[in-house]
Amino acid sequence: MSEGRPLSTDPQDALLLENDIVGVRVWGPADRPTLSLGRSDIWDRRWCGDRQPLVTLRQMREAATGGGLAALAREPNDTVYDVYMKYEFPCPKPGAQLILGLPFAAQTVAEPLPDGGLRIVATGPDARLEADLWVMLDRALVVLQCRRQGPAARDVWVRLHRHRDTVRPGDPMNESLGGGPSNRDFDPLPPPRAVVRADCWGVEQEFPAEATFPDGFRVAAAACMLGAACRLEPAEGLTGLGTALRALREGRVGHGAIKRYAPINRAEGAAVTARPEGDSAEFGIAVALTTTQDAADPWLAAEELLQEARRAGAAGLRSADRAVRERQRRPLRAAARLGAGIKAAGWYGAVGAEAAPSTKTAPELVLPNLRRRGGFYSDVALCTVGNTKFWFQDFGLWHNDFHLNELRAEPMLALGLFPELLPYCDMIATLLPMCEQNAREVYGLPGAMYPLVHFPLRGRGVAHVNLTWEQDIGLNGLASKPLWLYYRYTGDREFLRDLAWPVLRACARFCRAYLTAGPDGLLHIVPTVSPEHWGLTPEFARNRDCTSALTLTRYLLRAAAEAARVLGEDGGEAADWREAAAGLAAFPTFATPEGPVWVDVDGAPPIEYNIPVPLSPVFWGDEVGLDSPDDVLRTAHRTLGRINVWPPHRGYLTVCIRPRLGVWAEDSQVVPECLLLSYQSIRLFPCVPPQGAIAMDNMAAEGGFRVSAVRAGEGRIEDVRILSTLGGACRMANPWTGRQVRVEDGRGRARELLEATASHVAFETQAGESYRLWPG
Repeated sequence: MSEGRPLSTDPQDALLLENDIVGVRVWGPADRPTLSLGRSDIWDRRWCGDRQPLVTLRQMREAATGGGLAALAREPNDTVYDVYMKYEFPCPKPGAQLILGLPFAAQTVAEPLPDGGLRIVATGPDARLEADLWVMLDRALVVLQCRRQGPAARDVWVRLHRHRDTVRPGDPMNESLGGGPSNRDFDPLPPPRAVVRADCWGVEQEFPAEATFPDGFRVAAAACMLGAACRLEPAEGLTGLGTALRALREGRVGHGAIKRYAPINRAEGAAVTARPEGDSAEFGIAVALTTTQDAADPWLAAEELLQEARRAGAAGLRSADRAVRERQRRPLRAAARLGAGIKAAGWYGAVGAEAAPSTKTAPELVLPNLRRRGGFYSDVALCTVGNTKFWFQDFGLWHNDFHLNELRAEPMLALGLFPELLPYCDMIATLLPMCEQNAREVYGLPGAMYPLVHFPLRGRGVAHVNLTWEQDIGLNGLASKPLWLYYRYTGDREFLRDLAWPVLRACARFCRAYLTAGPDGLLHIVPTVSPEHWGLTPEFARNRDCTSALTLTRYLLRAAAEAARVLGEDGGEAADWREAAAGLAAFPTFATPEGPVWVDVDGAPPIEYNIPVPLSPVFWGDEVGLDSPDDVLRTAHRTLGRINVWPPHRGYLTVCIRPRLGVWAEDSQVVPECLLLSYQSIRLFPCVPPQGAIAMDNMAAEGGFRVSAVRAGEGRIEDVRILSTLGGACRMANPWTGRQVRVEDGRGRARELLEATASHVAFETQAGESYRLWPG
């Protein structure tokens, strides 16, 4: 009996390996362990935007005041201009299956390798095969190093396969979003091709020409044998070549998974099967997965990778990958040690109760960035729906779009995962020209307006996946905020100048132009739609001063003004942005017997919220927190106590809001912001369980600080250390409320305090210097 985890026959439950752009699912029956290979840029990028007229803000105003809204949006989730209900694209697509044919195997298990990757062990009555599998971190290459024993192991074969796409004109649409047949006015994808060229073999898939890739898009999955000759058997247009996908039931399973396996298992496909020749006990397999974003001819790009692989051999590739992993180890890792019995939300995994003391640590490796600057990808660390590089089906929930109205970068930044945020920042910068076009053509305004969702495509203006929810004017603040936060945590002025500033400036210009002055002397946002509540309403009765739009617009205007000051790019706009931020309308409220609570839009009663929009000043706008005035905090606490959130999204309250208000609840789990907040002042352990020791090391704070501290089991805070990476003033909520605080630098010298009150302390720091804080 081999140790390790048996492979799942359902790819949804597979073991995962990855680099920055390539994802591998490892699954399959014992005699056919299978690697589903995917990439972060494999999409059918067609969309119907060029077939539907633009709906301008002027038209929306006319419809709202003239009784014509039904012609645009029958209901908030059912609009005439809705991509979801017409086509099953844009949507990610799978790459290929790499299948190990092991006719002798009665059991196959997998176990992790200490230096990355998996070891697959297959055993039978008279044979055994071990395969070490890894994904190269610095190139789009998957490698297997195989060792076989026993006479039956000579029957091993290897196959690269891709099934034909199952999305056909007139076929049933997404069952979970309304059903009905899809349109018939598109051509299905061409069938995949089997390719044998020189010593490389595999499959290739073409995608039609569209606006992003006007000459078409291709994906090549090419392989070669390492250290062995092989006999090749190409096949096209046949069924049964791939490994069948298995599930207890198909259709929509839960909120986040769709299993439509039967059409894939019935589909014909293309494959090349390689049978190693000779009696060698060892052989290797290298697979390159390349696309048009790598080269105009992705097959040539794959051949180049495979030629390098042949020269190095499997052992050389493993040695090279170990060297990259060593270089990419994170020099400063955030970690927390949690006492026995404390529940912890998985910082990079599932939520689970910890019965014994545990450690939560930020990932050790920083994946090298393999994405082409200005390229079209959807698969970034903040993505909210599906992970494209692990995609193995032909259809995804909500098309696997990236919901920009569900963004939060703060937990990632608190863990110091700065490089992991850069692909998102690049993606937002890549979208900027389209969003500027959207601002001009739809709204008739300067600057840029970001969409509800992101697809990795270049289209006219914005793809109105849902016309109603596109009018959430807070989207500009949400989309651009992570860029400003990246600068706040890292102090990278070059990043601020070249990438963040153009986005912040364009978004601020649009929002400033969108604001209208009211008779009350305040600036208002009309129309605006609460994120997935109410929709467009007659006379815009429920489209005035959405709380999330107000707080995010204020954040954006202030951030853009500060960025202008830092870069010396004022030009007169920064003062206007600051003044506009100060002059925005107050958050809408609803009167209760206990006092007012925030609601999502002006004039609306409390409802069941999909997203807790009334509390967005806390978790999106960084406007309300433990440093806020008492009356504001009382309103926030009343709102939290009364708010009703749709059950699948109640996690927002535990993960995003309670930590920032210092409200620990029995069902809470420890997340990074339970340990450290820094959007107002630095605050240690703001929301942790009343019992149990907790220690944090190297957590990151705005202003370029790294914070370490211990919360003893009885609640005492000790061993407070601050590393300043940028210099400047450090302001902290007094960890020992009401007591004096002493600050020493790394040489034990006392530092003069800039501020010393019962509630806060502040002191000047130097870049690279460490400091310790003591109660006086």
